[in-house]
Amino acid sequence: MAEGESVKVAVRVRPFNSREKQMNAKLCIRMEGATTYINDLEGGDEEKFFTFDYSYWSYDGFDDIDGYLTPSNDHYADQKKVFDDVGVGIRDNSWNGFNCSLFAYGQTGSGKSYSIIGYGKNKGVVPLYCEDLFVKMAELQQENPDNQYQVQFAMLEIYNESVFDLLAGNRKALKIRQSKQRGFFVQGLKKTPVGSYKEIEDRMAEGTANRTVAATKMNATSSRAHTVVELTLTQKIKTGGANMTKTSVVNLVDLAGSERAASTGATGATLKQGAAINKSLSALGNVIAALASASEGKKKVIVPFRDSSLTMILKNALGGNSKTVMIAALSPASVNYEETLSTLRFADRAKQIKTKATVNESPTDKLIRELKEENDKLKKMLEGGVIDKSMVKDDDEDDISDEEVQARLQALMEENNAEKASMEQEWKEKLEEAQKAIEALKAEQSRKQEMMKTTPHIMNLNDDEQLCGMIVFFFEDGSENKVGTKGAEPPNNIELSGLEIETSHCTISHSDGKLLMVVAEEAKVYVNGEYVSGKLELMHGDRLLLGTNNMFTVVNPGEKETAEKAGITYHKFTYHDAMAEIQNLGSGDDAQKGEELLQQDIAELGPMIGEVNAMSCAMDKKVKFDIVVMPEEGKRRRTAMVSMFSYLTSCSYLLSREEFISRKYKMEEMYQQFVEGDETWKSVPSSEDPFVEDENKETTIGTVSISLKSLGYLFEQEQTLTITNYQGAQKGELRVEYYPTKEDGSIITEEDDIFVDDPDTLVGQPLRFSLKIPYARGVPKRFENVYCRYRYFLDTDYTTTGQVTGQNPEFNFTQNHSCVPVTDQFIDYLEKQSLVIEVMGTQIPVPVKPGDQRTTKQLMASNFSVNQTPVALMDPEKQMIMSELESTKRRAKKQQNKLIKVQELIDAAKNEQSETISVADLQRILESNADSMGIAVAVFKMNVNKAKKEGHLFKTTAQAITTNEEVKEHAGQTKSKACTIL
Repeated sequence: MAEGESVKVAVRVRPFNSREKQMNAKLCIRMEGATTYINDLEGGDEEKFFTFDYSYWSYDGFDDIDGYLTPSNDHYADQKKVFDDVGVGIRDNSWNGFNCSLFAYGQTGSGKSYSIIGYGKNKGVVPLYCEDLFVKMAELQQENPDNQYQVQFAMLEIYNESVFDLLAGNRKALKIRQSKQRGFFVQGLKKTPVGSYKEIEDRMAEGTANRTVAATKMNATSSRAHTVVELTLTQKIKTGGANMTKTSVVNLVDLAGSERAASTGATGATLKQGAAINKSLSALGNVIAALASASEGKKKVIVPFRDSSLTMILKNALGGNSKTVMIAALSPASVNYEETLSTLRFADRAKQIKTKATVNESPTDKLIRELKEENDKLKKMLEGGVIDKSMVKDDDEDDISDEEVQARLQALMEENNAEKASMEQEWKEKLEEAQKAIEALKAEQSRKQEMMKTTPHIMNLNDDEQLCGMIVFFFEDGSENKVGTKGAEPPNNIELSGLEIETSHCTISHSDGKLLMVVAEEAKVYVNGEYVSGKLELMHGDRLLLGTNNMFTVVNPGEKETAEKAGITYHKFTYHDAMAEIQNLGSGDDAQKGEELLQQDIAELGPMIGEVNAMSCAMDKKVKFDIVVMPEEGKRRRTAMVSMFSYLTSCSYLLSREEFISRKYKMEEMYQQFVEGDETWKSVPSSEDPFVEDENKETTIGTVSISLKSLGYLFEQEQTLTITNYQGAQKGELRVEYYPTKEDGSIITEEDDIFVDDPDTLVGQPLRFSLKIPYARGVPKRFENVYCRYRYFLDTDYTTTGQVTGQNPEFNFTQNHSCVPVTDQFIDYLEKQSLVIEVMGTQIPVPVKPGDQRTTKQLMASNFSVNQTPVALMDPEKQMIMSELESTKRRAKKQQNKLIKVQELIDAAKNEQSETISVADLQRILESNADSMGIAVAVFKMNVNKAKKEGHLFKTTAQAITTNEEVKEHAGQTKSKACTIL
């Protein structure tokens, strides 16, 4: 494959979206030519760069001219630029008979849809390609009336490893089959003839609507499914008296959002069943890595195409007969740095792949004859003849069972029959049949559009913008509409699926232009972020959440028209806006600096927590999940995590965001079995159940945060700190000490008279210290095997104490650390960050009380919280301020000692009746760096206002402020210095 053609890779950066603007995000991307640079503005890592075939700057540099975003400088890449570079190649290759594939990759909201589909006049690659395709078809047909040009459309999605036909009338998973000649194919995938781009648009809208309904039923509130649009261009050309058929299959692949890419491998967490955040994306990454190695000339590389449905379907696109292009969409925002970096790395691996495309051209009669001959051969095998496994088995595939061989042979024969019938049927006849079906669909869509102009209705919101507005329920005047699950008696007018939808959930009535909702008892309903019950009027623009994941917006055309005449405008709410209301999150303008990413995580995790808790209730798993906020290691900021509490054992565990999301995928699979009546989920072993955690798993008892700022002044620190868990509860005390040391390991004491006024003077010098954790006191008795762990400065591995059991463990731990030489980065670490020490242990299970037969729903109701807000917001600054207070006292004492020595020098001079003091004597006392030669008497200042605001119960016992007043001569030289104590 080394002589093949490399996959072309383009990356494109979009402007800030409204959410990123609210969060005061900063630009972390720049581009020069084909090279993209990314900066970690918060973490301080060095700038990274990647070079691709194309780097498209679409962040700024454009003007909106009649709705089209037109470049105002040469740097901006508009839709035409992208199509000319990428789309024209796909167009030309498809007409030449090559298979083509276009991938869109990036996190949700990164701009994939804009590049691929576009909006308004800003048409993306797909519509521009399709328009061009049909224009050229018409030209060629006019030039050669005897030739035929045909386009067929298919659309599928992959969700949780199941493949679904989005044009089929039912939600039935399809099988992926294989043959030697075809490779992998989806058995029974519907391929519809289309005669114009408008018909393709209509079919895509049909598929997207079906996808939306399915996503709601499966609780897939975010775009977790991969979507594949397949266009088949067939040219039947008469040349030299023979009929030739040239076929090109164009795959347009929208990959699921590649959210926060800190994989569990990177964080060191172990996931249930080896599941990745997204199995398909993980498998795709492995395939790309293997193909890249093969392209570099490595021998015997096994490419794991079989590891996922996605990679099997895309085998030709990545490893075989295809000309392939990838567009990676980038967010420019600093708050999305990790996701954007992951996308760049993924794209960087993809560009190393080489494919070898061939023209798909054969005589038409020969194709039909070969299909017939192959089917005759397959029929004989199925009737008991000698079976040739090589027809349906790869050379590198393990041996397969006779049953699997039979199934593959049968599938191949059915597929051949369908293709043969399609080739023999007149194209005009097939096209007319398809157009009749689509006309009926368009008539229904037109009727719905007209009703939306006059009739009050609700329409769905989804975190994938393509899925918004696809589900609409109308309320005719005088109607009373019952809302609930399918199967109610009498049937509900509006039937919903999804978590926590009751049989009778609510009733929505329409009378004289007003909508009145009556909520049933125990039904979960939120309006504009507020939990509601009883009766209330629904207003235009209201956000309505029914159950856990059925989110709608209310549209009342009459009310809207009246308001607009009065000059009232409505804010257009997105799914994320609506969920943020429920989470009680303020806008980014109100968020504290450094908290933006935390707020984003909480807003994202909130709906997921609601879903998994609803699944737990439905299956009675006796587990509850909550969002918690913990101090982030080494930083004065907080991070969102998830607590998992078992009602059966009273044990609580902390899960990282990545661990939780990965578990959620497995929970969705289990819940889907439950909904479909498949009882397989009941027999899943505990070790593989995502709702169960190993009782022997270590858990965080609590944490302490200690400032290392004193080290910058070569002061020791000795403190007894409160161990606080994620709920803010005290779980004991921990003794922590650190001492600056000399090269021989001895501790620097006051007698050594070594003092630093400014830590910056340590840069380039060695700094050594000894950290001690002598003991803990008052650890809850339900924990055993207690130990402490921390990561210092740039360490990637934990430093740990020994394990001790008991409420008052004696660790007697000492560890020597050093920074030789001290760097600016290390000084910044001492000044701005903290050392987080985690107190770990294993929990002793407390079984549920005998006779307690309460269900999960009843148990949750006993401590029910209306909003899925974090359990507690731990403030790591509390202990940090205590640490810094102690450091400040030490520094003040040191300065006071200097003043005493100066006073002693003055007294000595007076006793000797001398009016002068030796400069050298003063220099010895006031040894300091060149930038700080003032005579500091005492430094003890505490921000009382901040302490009161944040609830810290500190008492200011003294406030000493030193002012250095310099009296200078006109020449600029110091004449005298005065020290004033307030």
